[in-house]
Amino acid sequence: MQPSILPLISECIIAFNLSLQQYITIGPCISMLSGYPENTVPTEADFWHAAIHPADIESVKEALSRLSEDEPVQVSYRTLTVNDPGSRYITEKRSIYTDAITNQQILLSILNESVPPVVSARPGVNDDALKREQFLLSLINSQTNFLVRLNTKGYFTFVNKRYCEVFGYTDAELIGQHFAINTAPEDMERCQRAFEECVAAPGKIIPLMREKLDKAGKRHPSEWEFISIINEEGDVTEIQGVGQDISQKVEIQNEVKRTVEKLNDFIESITDSFLILDNNWRFIKTNKAFEALSHKSSEELVGNSIWDVFPTLNGGQAEQQFRLAAETQQTLKFTEYVESSRLWLRIAVYPSAEGLTVFIKDITRQKIAEKELDWARSNLEALINNTDDLIWSLDKNNRYVFFNTSYRDVVLHETGIVPVNGQDVVIYGPAQTIEIWAGYYRRALSGERYTVIYENTHSGPGEPLYFEVSFNPIYNDAQEIVGTGCFAREITARLRTEREIVAQNERLRQIASLSSHELRRPVASMLGLINVIDFEDFACQENKEAINLLLVVGNEIDEVIRAIVDNTFTGEGPALPENGNNN
Repeated sequence: MQPSILPLISECIIAFNLSLQQYITIGPCISMLSGYPENTVPTEADFWHAAIHPADIESVKEALSRLSEDEPVQVSYRTLTVNDPGSRYITEKRSIYTDAITNQQILLSILNESVPPVVSARPGVNDDALKREQFLLSLINSQTNFLVRLNTKGYFTFVNKRYCEVFGYTDAELIGQHFAINTAPEDMERCQRAFEECVAAPGKIIPLMREKLDKAGKRHPSEWEFISIINEEGDVTEIQGVGQDISQKVEIQNEVKRTVEKLNDFIESITDSFLILDNNWRFIKTNKAFEALSHKSSEELVGNSIWDVFPTLNGGQAEQQFRLAAETQQTLKFTEYVESSRLWLRIAVYPSAEGLTVFIKDITRQKIAEKELDWARSNLEALINNTDDLIWSLDKNNRYVFFNTSYRDVVLHETGIVPVNGQDVVIYGPAQTIEIWAGYYRRALSGERYTVIYENTHSGPGEPLYFEVSFNPIYNDAQEIVGTGCFAREITARLRTEREIVAQNERLRQIASLSSHELRRPVASMLGLINVIDFEDFACQENKEAINLLLVVGNEIDEVIRAIVDNTFTGEGPALPENGNNN
């Protein structure tokens, strides 16, 4: 069997961003060279150099030390891996270039594997060619990639072990068959064009992604590179293809795509404005909420600098906070008022190595509500503090929550203590008074709403002071009692007035009694005496007696009138006779 004249691994490209210290591209064959598992993304630079043969390390370091942006280098070395105890012979072309868009330095490595010369001890045969063929077959059958060869008609002339294992065929079932045997029907036209292009362009690598079918009909996404094999005369004799199963890669890509779609749906569904800026302050992504807020379309935003699109931001708080977040790599939140649109915005800035992610929430209504609440609170406090009534509230532990100026002044005057919110309520007076007030608060905290008339006899000498005190339980939204609201009003003057009214009513009742009973009797006596007077013989003895009786009745009427006058103004008139007989 004639060995292939092409390298087993061709043009394996690795790109590393020196500025960000992360890989951009890792070729599909690197796992064979480095010993890393497939689909593993290393983080350290030159990770495959750990597998360099110890005898070649110094020469590799010396060669790579000459690398610069103006001078690429090429170095050859052997590698040893745990899974493959034999040496692999690698030629690496390395260069540095600067990305024209991001202005970041990129380290580019292109790896090719070559077959080393070997020495055979078998006499009488071409030992060198035999050893080389055996070594190549060993490499081909031990690798995890697919390797196939086709003749110029498209029929298999060789398939490696890995290809047979994945697709469920034996090499005997495939050799001599056209590549259409396990090509998906929808891919057949593309595969035929790639095959013809490969035959027509010797030396050109033709990439191809397609789905191949295994023997059971299951589809396997695969990635291939095809190149034509030529003889000494330059004629194409075969087509060789190296490929790999990318089912897991495709699944990861699909999962990433689904995740991105879900993320985009989420970003578009949120009511907050959202935007992403790169490290050059250019818009990478925005959502519809931000486009509506800024009155800009996505085309006007994406790809353009935020400072060019919104020049009014230059020198303002937003620019300062954005640049500070990018510099310190710390999350920042701030509030911005936009004068032109009269909007209040709450802005959260989340930095990353790639730029800034920004959430913007319109809080204009909240700010207006806060202003109105402050205004209402100020007016309410002014109203509460402009009354002589005492107002205070306590929590469940009898600590102050609120009190007005009048309450504070009274407590300070009576005790010399200034009440403070959060501290225990001040109860002053004798022990009995303290217990009475503690009972008042307990009743309110138990849910009772009530009013008491409290007599204060300990505040000073003289007449006691009277207060009407209301106790009201305070409930939260869950209808749980969380405190007590108290309202006290001095009613000493009111009670005095009420007593005076009661006394006056009693005097009026006595006057009515005097008028209806005590005065009517002597008047009736006087009228009766007048009727018995003899006006024809006025000097008769009977008239003299009647006139004397009229004098007595007149005196009696005078006494009753005096009693009425005294009761009217003082309530202390002479006692009334027990009966109407003065005789």
